[in-house]
Amino acid sequence: MKAGLMPHDHSCNDPLCGCGTGCGHDHGPRPPVAQPVRPWRPRDHIRAIAIAIFEREGQILAGPVYDDKGQIKGWRPLGGGIEFGERAEDTLSRELREETGQGITNLTQIGVLQNLFDHEGSQGHEVVFVFTARFENETLYEADQLAFVEGDSAETAKWISLEKARAGRLNLFPDGLIDLL
Repeated sequence: MKAGLMPHDHSCNDPLCGCGTGCGHDHGPRPPVAQPVRPWRPRDHIRAIAIAIFEREGQILAGPVYDDKGQIKGWRPLGGGIEFGERAEDTLSRELREETGQGITNLTQIGVLQNLFDHEGSQGHEVVFVFTARFENETLYEADQLAFVEGDSAETAKWISLEKARAGRLNLFPDGLIDLL
């Protein structure tokens, strides 16, 4: 795949991929057309989540975090909520498969963060298990972005510069994450 293209920016004859080239790569399901950003609020209880750090050349893959006006206020690595009885690393495998259609490997826990935050006047509290990981499909590291589905919304994760995050030129969530990296 050419650099700068999303995994779906090619053509193959695989009806599941829908791209039309017969490339033979597993690019995951094609997400629905983007919808307007819906306002969200933190849950009113402590939420346990797991996030995966996918790294390439001083960058990590992260999805946008929006304010109520639909403006990007920061970036968060991909992951999701831990279900009752589920281990954090199993959460990541499940969530990444659901959101991107991709398998992951080489999970290594690098820390746990307690994230107390305010979003649009509402308080949130998360316990965040942070892992490094790799995609099984190495061609994903050649693309500049990755389509994923969050709930019923199509989103795009991008490679975010750790240098810019450390310099405070972009917000990386959860708070304290940059200190672990």
